[in-house]
Amino acid sequence: MKFTVFTPTFNRKELLGKLYSSLQNQTYKDFEWLIIDDGSTDGTEDRVKEFINEKKLDIRYFHTENGGKQRAYNFGVEKAEGELFICLDSDDEYVETGLETILKYWEKYEKNDEIAGMGYLSIYPDGKVIGREFPKKEMVSTQFDIYNKHGVKGDKGLMFRTEILKKYPFPVFEGEKFTTEAVVYNRICQKYKMLYVNEKIEIKEYQEDGLTAKYNNLLLRNPKGQALYHNEINLQQLTFKQKILNNAVYYKFSKVAGYGFSKIYKECYNKMGLIISLPVGMYMYWKGKKDL
Repeated sequence: MKFTVFTPTFNRKELLGKLYSSLQNQTYKDFEWLIIDDGSTDGTEDRVKEFINEKKLDIRYFHTENGGKQRAYNFGVEKAEGELFICLDSDDEYVETGLETILKYWEKYEKNDEIAGMGYLSIYPDGKVIGREFPKKEMVSTQFDIYNKHGVKGDKGLMFRTEILKKYPFPVFEGEKFTTEAVVYNRICQKYKMLYVNEKIEIKEYQEDGLTAKYNNLLLRNPKGQALYHNEINLQQLTFKQKILNNAVYYKFSKVAGYGFSKIYKECYNKMGLIISLPVGMYMYWKGKKDL
């Protein structure tokens, strides 16, 4: 099987029908739809059973205890049977030629073991590109450099070799249900590059109660994951300004997580940057406490 299209979902029964129709309309058919239900209580299971009974797609469904998207993602990667792995949230969909277009570009690079996957454009329902396009129509880079050196902004669709994702599970923390996906992407880009193409493939319709909404509060409720993310950014090639700002944010989330300074300093990958950034980090922490 070529693709696993993975959908983590939580109480999104009404949205799944639109994604189901999108997948039925794909011009390329060699894929499975893997749905991981993260503890829904809205009848999602019954809705998916209706899809399965129609026998129009190869659908596999698993219901798990509510643990957040990253735990569902890890479980999905573990269960995936496709060679290539795509995460499509319940409020996302693909243009009809989406999988076909991905494969058209990928076939030129799939024998290159140094390339982990592929990125492409996400658009709003009206067709407008989310954020900025890639600098070139077709290019090879890393996920970190795309955003931090090439100035790309906004969500982008992503596809990975499943075998590589199995080596890079999301870190999870007791009491937390969110860790930014960039943690995994940054770890991958320490060893692998990605192919990026300016093709409009993924359609995103953000929900008012989705992860994107009230994002800062979401991060403050999950500070251990954010502290880890910013600490590991120290492993990337950063400018002096980026080092100071990043370590200030690392300090902020570490303090929100309840870590003492000895732990923060001992685990930091850029101790000098941390020391220099302390005044800014202390201010950020003080200011952020008002939002807790």
